[in-house]
Amino acid sequence: MSIKKAIIATDFSKHAEYALKRAVSLTESHDIMLELIHVLKQPWPANFVQFSAKDQQIELLKLEKSMEEKLQSMVQPFSSAISVNTSVLLGRAVDEIIRFTKDNQGDLIIAGAHGQYYISDHVLGTTSGDIVRQGNTPVLLIKKEPSFSYNKILIATDFSEASKKAVEFAFQCFPEARFQLLHIVDIYYRQFLNVDDVGKNERNNPTKDIFEKLDDFLKSCKVKHDKFEKKIIGGYLADAIIMQSKNWGADLLVFGTQGRSKLHYLLIGSVAKRLVQLSNIDMLTVPPGTAS
Repeated sequence: MSIKKAIIATDFSKHAEYALKRAVSLTESHDIMLELIHVLKQPWPANFVQFSAKDQQIELLKLEKSMEEKLQSMVQPFSSAISVNTSVLLGRAVDEIIRFTKDNQGDLIIAGAHGQYYISDHVLGTTSGDIVRQGNTPVLLIKKEPSFSYNKILIATDFSEASKKAVEFAFQCFPEARFQLLHIVDIYYRQFLNVDDVGKNERNNPTKDIFEKLDDFLKSCKVKHDKFEKKIIGGYLADAIIMQSKNWGADLLVFGTQGRSKLHYLLIGSVAKRLVQLSNIDMLTVPPGTAS
Protein backbone atom coordinates (compact mmCIF):
# COMPACT_ATOMS: atom_id res chain seq x y z
CA MET A 1 0.00 0.00 0.00
CA SER A 2 1.00 3.64 -0.38
CA ILE A 3 0.29 6.36 2.15
CA LYS A 4 -2.63 8.41 0.89
CA LYS A 5 -3.72 10.15 4.07
CA ALA A 6 -1.79 10.98 7.25
CA ILE A 7 -3.43 12.08 10.49
CA ILE A 8 -1.34 14.48 12.59
CA ALA A 9 -2.45 14.70 16.21
CA THR A 10 -1.34 17.94 17.83
CA ASP A 11 -1.40 19.36 21.34
CA PHE A 12 0.50 22.48 20.16
CA SER A 13 3.70 21.34 21.91
CA LYS A 14 7.17 21.61 20.37
CA HIS A 15 7.17 17.94 19.40
CA ALA A 16 3.72 18.31 17.85
CA GLU A 17 5.21 21.00 15.61
CA TYR A 18 7.95 18.53 14.71
CA ALA A 19 5.25 16.00 13.81
CA LEU A 20 3.61 18.46 11.41
CA LYS A 21 6.95 19.32 9.81
CA ARG A 22 7.73 15.63 9.33
CA ALA A 23 4.30 15.09 7.77
CA VAL A 24 4.91 17.97 5.38
CA SER A 25 8.29 16.49 4.42
CA LEU A 26 6.57 13.21 3.53
CA THR A 27 4.48 15.02 0.91
CA GLU A 28 7.69 15.60 -1.06
CA SER A 29 7.91 11.90 -1.93
CA HIS A 30 4.28 10.81 -1.52
CA ASP A 31 0.97 12.18 -2.78
CA ILE A 32 -0.46 12.47 0.73
CA MET A 33 -3.47 14.31 2.08
CA LEU A 34 -2.81 15.70 5.56
CA GLU A 35 -5.35 16.00 8.36
CA LEU A 36 -4.26 18.06 11.39
CA ILE A 37 -6.44 17.42 14.43
CA HIS A 38 -6.65 18.59 18.03
CA VAL A 39 -8.81 16.91 20.66
CA LEU A 40 -10.48 18.99 23.36
CA LYS A 41 -11.11 17.19 26.61
CA GLN A 42 -14.76 16.86 27.55
CA PRO A 43 -15.26 19.58 30.22
CA TRP A 44 -16.05 18.35 33.71
CA PRO A 45 -19.48 19.54 34.90
CA ALA A 46 -17.80 21.18 37.88
CA ASN A 47 -15.91 23.46 35.53
CA PHE A 48 -19.19 24.88 34.21
CA VAL A 49 -21.21 24.77 37.40
CA GLN A 50 -21.70 28.54 37.35
CA PHE A 51 -22.96 28.49 33.73
CA SER A 52 -26.36 27.62 32.30
CA ALA A 53 -26.55 24.91 29.65
CA LYS A 54 -26.75 27.60 26.97
CA ASP A 55 -23.75 29.46 28.37
CA GLN A 56 -21.78 26.21 28.57
CA GLN A 57 -22.42 25.60 24.89
CA ILE A 58 -21.35 29.14 24.03
CA GLU A 59 -18.11 28.76 26.02
CA LEU A 60 -17.38 25.43 24.37
CA LEU A 61 -17.93 26.90 20.91
CA LYS A 62 -15.56 29.76 21.79
CA LEU A 63 -12.93 27.25 22.86
CA GLU A 64 -13.38 25.21 19.68
CA LYS A 65 -13.01 28.37 17.59
CA SER A 66 -9.86 29.34 19.49
CA MET A 67 -8.33 25.90 18.88
CA GLU A 68 -9.29 26.03 15.20
CA GLU A 69 -7.49 29.37 14.90
CA LYS A 70 -4.40 27.82 16.51
CA LEU A 71 -4.52 24.96 14.01
CA GLN A 72 -4.76 27.41 11.13
CA SER A 73 -1.80 29.29 12.56
CA MET A 74 0.23 26.07 12.62
CA VAL A 75 -0.42 25.24 8.96
CA GLN A 76 -0.07 28.81 7.67
CA PRO A 77 3.72 28.57 7.04
CA PHE A 78 3.12 25.59 4.75
CA SER A 79 -0.06 26.79 3.03
CA SER A 80 1.66 27.83 -0.19
CA ALA A 81 3.14 24.37 -0.73
CA ILE A 82 0.49 21.92 0.47
CA SER A 83 -3.11 21.67 1.59
CA VAL A 84 -3.80 20.63 5.18
CA ASN A 85 -7.30 20.03 6.51
CA THR A 86 -7.87 20.92 10.16
CA SER A 87 -10.39 19.58 12.69
CA VAL A 88 -11.14 20.17 16.38
CA LEU A 89 -12.63 17.13 18.12
CA LEU A 90 -14.21 16.73 21.54
CA GLY A 91 -13.72 13.74 23.83
CA ARG A 92 -11.04 11.41 25.11
CA ALA A 93 -7.96 11.98 22.97
CA VAL A 94 -7.07 8.38 22.16
CA ASP A 95 -10.67 7.44 21.32
CA GLU A 96 -11.18 10.45 19.07
CA ILE A 97 -7.86 10.08 17.26
CA ILE A 98 -8.52 6.40 16.53
CA ARG A 99 -12.14 7.08 15.52
CA PHE A 100 -11.18 9.98 13.25
CA THR A 101 -8.43 7.93 11.63
CA LYS A 102 -10.84 5.07 10.93
CA ASP A 103 -13.68 7.29 9.71
CA ASN A 104 -11.35 9.19 7.38
CA GLN A 105 -9.39 6.15 6.19
CA GLY A 106 -6.07 7.36 7.53
CA ASP A 107 -3.03 5.27 6.58
CA LEU A 108 -0.63 6.75 9.13
CA ILE A 109 -0.85 8.61 12.44
CA ILE A 110 1.94 11.06 13.23
CA ALA A 111 2.36 12.39 16.76
CA GLY A 112 5.01 14.02 18.91
CA ALA A 113 6.76 11.80 21.44
CA HIS A 114 6.43 14.47 24.13
CA GLY A 115 3.65 16.83 25.11
CA GLN A 116 0.03 16.24 26.08
CA TYR A 117 -0.26 13.38 23.56
CA TYR A 118 3.12 12.04 24.50
CA ILE A 119 4.86 8.95 25.68
CA SER A 120 6.41 10.04 28.94
CA ASP A 121 8.81 8.35 31.33
CA HIS A 122 5.95 6.18 32.58
CA VAL A 123 5.04 5.14 29.06
CA LEU A 124 1.86 3.75 27.65
CA GLY A 125 -0.64 5.12 30.09
CA THR A 126 -0.63 8.21 27.90
CA THR A 127 -2.27 9.07 24.62
CA SER A 128 0.49 8.13 22.17
CA GLY A 129 0.96 4.80 23.90
CA ASP A 130 -2.76 4.06 23.84
CA ILE A 131 -2.94 4.95 20.14
CA VAL A 132 -0.16 2.47 19.43
CA ARG A 133 -1.73 -0.28 21.52
CA GLN A 134 -5.39 0.18 20.60
CA GLY A 135 -5.25 1.38 17.03
CA ASN A 136 -4.90 -0.61 13.81
CA THR A 137 -2.93 2.07 12.00
CA PRO A 138 0.85 2.56 11.81
CA VAL A 139 2.07 5.31 14.14
CA LEU A 140 5.10 7.53 13.55
CA LEU A 141 6.37 8.97 16.85
CA ILE A 142 8.52 12.07 16.44
CA LYS A 143 11.35 12.73 18.88
CA LYS A 144 13.58 15.04 16.83
CA GLU A 145 13.15 18.17 14.75
CA PRO A 146 12.88 16.88 11.16
CA SER A 147 15.90 18.62 9.65
CA PHE A 148 16.97 15.34 8.00
CA SER A 149 15.61 12.51 5.88
CA TYR A 150 15.23 8.93 7.04
CA ASN A 151 18.29 7.58 5.23
CA LYS A 152 19.17 4.71 7.58
CA ILE A 153 16.25 2.72 8.97
CA LEU A 154 16.66 -0.02 11.57
CA ILE A 155 13.91 -2.66 11.69
CA ALA A 156 13.73 -5.05 14.64
CA THR A 157 12.29 -8.43 13.68
CA ASP A 158 11.26 -11.71 15.31
CA PHE A 159 10.32 -13.35 11.97
CA SER A 160 6.59 -12.94 12.69
CA GLU A 161 3.86 -11.76 10.32
CA ALA A 162 3.78 -8.49 12.28
CA SER A 163 7.49 -8.02 11.58
CA LYS A 164 6.93 -8.75 7.90
CA LYS A 165 4.25 -6.05 7.75
CA ALA A 166 6.66 -3.64 9.44
CA VAL A 167 9.40 -4.36 6.89
CA GLU A 168 7.10 -3.96 3.90
CA PHE A 169 5.38 -0.84 5.19
CA ALA A 170 8.67 0.88 6.06
CA PHE A 171 10.07 0.09 2.61
CA GLN A 172 6.95 1.41 0.88
CA CYS A 173 7.15 4.63 2.89
CA PHE A 174 10.88 5.21 2.41
CA PRO A 175 12.05 3.24 -0.67
CA GLU A 176 15.20 5.34 -1.12
CA ALA A 177 16.54 4.60 2.37
CA ARG A 178 19.04 1.97 3.47
CA PHE A 179 17.68 -0.67 5.84
CA GLN A 180 19.17 -2.90 8.48
CA LEU A 181 17.13 -5.91 9.53
CA LEU A 182 17.98 -6.65 13.15
CA HIS A 183 17.26 -9.80 15.13
CA ILE A 184 18.03 -9.90 18.84
CA VAL A 185 18.91 -13.18 20.52
CA ASP A 186 17.21 -12.20 23.75
CA ILE A 187 19.39 -13.23 26.70
CA TYR A 188 16.64 -12.58 29.24
CA TYR A 189 14.03 -14.61 27.37
CA ARG A 190 16.27 -17.56 26.51
CA GLN A 191 17.27 -18.21 30.11
CA PHE A 192 13.66 -19.28 30.78
CA LEU A 193 13.42 -21.64 27.79
CA ASN A 194 13.31 -25.37 28.44
CA VAL A 195 16.17 -27.06 26.59
CA ASP A 196 13.57 -29.25 24.85
CA ASP A 197 12.04 -26.09 23.36
CA VAL A 198 15.27 -25.26 21.54
CA GLY A 199 15.80 -27.20 18.32
CA LYS A 200 18.82 -29.49 17.93
CA ASN A 201 20.23 -27.47 15.05
CA GLU A 202 19.92 -24.25 17.01
CA ARG A 203 21.72 -25.80 20.00
CA ASN A 204 24.55 -27.04 17.77
CA ASN A 205 24.92 -23.96 15.62
CA PRO A 206 22.47 -21.27 16.74
CA THR A 207 23.98 -18.37 14.78
CA LYS A 208 23.87 -20.22 11.46
CA ASP A 209 20.31 -21.33 12.09
CA ILE A 210 19.17 -17.79 12.87
CA PHE A 211 20.98 -16.35 9.83
CA GLU A 212 19.13 -18.85 7.64
CA LYS A 213 15.85 -17.80 9.23
CA LEU A 214 16.73 -14.15 8.67
CA ASP A 215 17.57 -14.84 5.01
CA ASP A 216 14.33 -16.75 4.48
CA PHE A 217 12.34 -14.06 6.26
CA LEU A 218 13.73 -11.26 4.09
CA LYS A 219 13.12 -13.29 0.92
CA SER A 220 9.45 -13.57 1.91
CA CYS A 221 9.09 -9.78 2.15
CA LYS A 222 7.93 -7.75 -0.85
CA VAL A 223 10.88 -5.37 -0.90
CA LYS A 224 14.06 -4.70 -2.88
CA HIS A 225 16.37 -7.08 -1.07
CA ASP A 226 19.55 -5.25 -2.09
CA LYS A 227 18.39 -2.32 0.04
CA PHE A 228 18.69 -4.45 3.17
CA GLU A 229 21.58 -5.64 5.26
CA LYS A 230 21.13 -8.18 8.05
CA LYS A 231 22.38 -8.10 11.62
CA ILE A 232 22.12 -10.52 14.55
CA ILE A 233 23.26 -9.62 18.05
CA GLY A 234 22.64 -10.95 21.53
CA GLY A 235 21.50 -8.98 24.53
CA TYR A 236 18.51 -7.62 26.37
CA LEU A 237 15.94 -6.43 23.85
CA ALA A 238 15.66 -2.70 24.51
CA ASP A 239 19.34 -2.18 25.34
CA ALA A 240 20.52 -4.14 22.31
CA ILE A 241 18.19 -2.31 19.93
CA ILE A 242 19.24 1.10 21.26
CA MET A 243 22.92 0.18 21.14
CA GLN A 244 22.69 -1.02 17.55
CA SER A 245 20.68 2.02 16.45
CA LYS A 246 23.47 4.24 17.81
CA ASN A 247 26.32 2.11 16.42
CA TRP A 248 24.77 2.05 12.97
CA GLY A 249 23.65 5.69 13.06
CA ALA A 250 19.98 4.93 12.40
CA ASP A 251 17.56 7.80 11.69
CA LEU A 252 14.41 5.76 12.33
CA LEU A 253 13.55 2.68 14.39
CA VAL A 254 10.76 0.40 13.13
CA PHE A 255 8.99 -2.59 14.68
CA GLY A 256 5.72 -4.47 14.54
CA THR A 257 3.41 -4.16 17.53
CA GLN A 258 2.74 -7.89 17.90
CA GLY A 259 4.81 -10.96 17.26
CA ARG A 260 5.52 -14.56 18.12
CA SER A 261 8.38 -13.88 20.54
CA LYS A 262 9.22 -11.64 23.45
CA LEU A 263 9.62 -8.81 20.92
CA HIS A 264 5.85 -8.27 21.08
CA TYR A 265 6.34 -7.01 24.63
CA LEU A 266 8.01 -3.93 23.12
CA LEU A 267 4.74 -2.07 23.37
CA ILE A 268 3.10 -3.53 26.44
CA GLY A 269 5.75 -3.84 29.13
CA SER A 270 8.98 -2.71 30.68
CA VAL A 271 10.91 -3.16 27.43
CA ALA A 272 8.77 -0.45 25.84
CA LYS A 273 9.42 1.94 28.69
CA ARG A 274 13.16 1.43 28.49
CA LEU A 275 13.21 1.62 24.71
CA VAL A 276 11.34 4.92 24.57
CA GLN A 277 13.32 6.38 27.46
CA LEU A 278 16.70 5.53 25.95
CA SER A 279 16.06 6.07 22.26
CA ASN A 280 16.64 9.52 20.84
CA ILE A 281 15.39 8.77 17.33
CA ASP A 282 11.94 8.67 15.75
CA MET A 283 9.98 5.41 15.86
CA LEU A 284 7.50 3.79 13.47
CA THR A 285 5.20 1.13 14.91
CA VAL A 286 3.28 -1.11 12.52
CA PRO A 287 0.33 -3.30 13.58
CA PRO A 288 -0.13 -6.71 11.92
CA GLY A 289 -3.38 -5.63 10.25
CA THR A 290 -1.58 -3.06 8.08
CA ALA A 291 -2.29 -3.61 4.37
CA SER A 292 0.61 -4.49 2.09
